[in-house]
Amino acid sequence: MKKSIVLMAVAFIAVTAVVMSFLGASPAVNAVVEPEVENNRVITVSDGAKPAADTSKVLEARFLNMLNHNFVYNESFNTIEEIVNCSMPALLSYRDSEDEAFIAEAYVSGFVFDMYGIEVDDFSSINSDFEKKDGYVYILPRGFAKYEHKITSILANEDGSYTVTSRVRESAHDGEGIVETCETLFVPCAESSFGFSIIYSNIGCETVSA
Repeated sequence: MKKSIVLMAVAFIAVTAVVMSFLGASPAVNAVVEPEVENNRVITVSDGAKPAADTSKVLEARFLNMLNHNFVYNESFNTIEEIVNCSMPALLSYRDSEDEAFIAEAYVSGFVFDMYGIEVDDFSSINSDFEKKDGYVYILPRGFAKYEHKITSILANEDGSYTVTSRVRESAHDGEGIVETCETLFVPCAESSFGFSIIYSNIGCETVSA
């Protein structure tokens, strides 16, 4: 009788151990990780070409914010100097209070990195033919256009990047505005305050009605 009880106890313990082992080893199925909204750093996207509904709204808001602060388009991405100069309109509120022809290098380098993932450590060759002031970047005296985007599609690429198509209204400083199609590539960048970097943004692929 005692032997039978012992065998039953051993069997019960063994079965319990197997069940507990199985439960502990089983991975979570269809686990959902909510995006980190407060820090705007982590984005979790569902499989496939379309982001999940809630994530899509977060992405669209973030991309639209970046697009509406972007002044670098088409061939302007070809050189660091042009990227810096085209970025100046977004930083005019940070002009030096003593000389409004300059913006501190720290503001410019921070913006260029956050927007485009490019680190600019040396500004000595930027606008080298113009006035110089230690620690500052000279603002070229030229007109610039204003851009207002409306996103029409967001495509999630296999490499984790996003191709965003938008309609952009370009209002020149000395002329009437036009509306065109713009295609922009965003890649994840954990170090950027936006969480993404713009690799290119091309306007004029196709003219659309306003």
